[in-house]
Amino acid sequence: MVEQSRNDARTDVVTAGQVDEGLKLCARYGVHPALLFMEQVGVPRQVALRVLCSPEHFRQRDRRRHPRPAR
Repeated sequence: MVEQSRNDARTDVVTAGQVDEGLKLCARYGVHPALLFMEQVGVPRQVALRVLCSPEHFRQRDRRRHPRPAR
């Protein structure tokens, strides 16, 4: 079963971390190396391209002042 973040039920923690690493690579080396990395670690190509090519759509960790209580 995929581990879910308590603050963001739409994504799993592992993929979110891989995307964050890809974004760091993108800032340092450019889009192509970051895309290759994300594909190698299993981030779906569509997700990787959307994140790398549309920085205005980057998801923020949790923009609420107070996170939702854990269930």
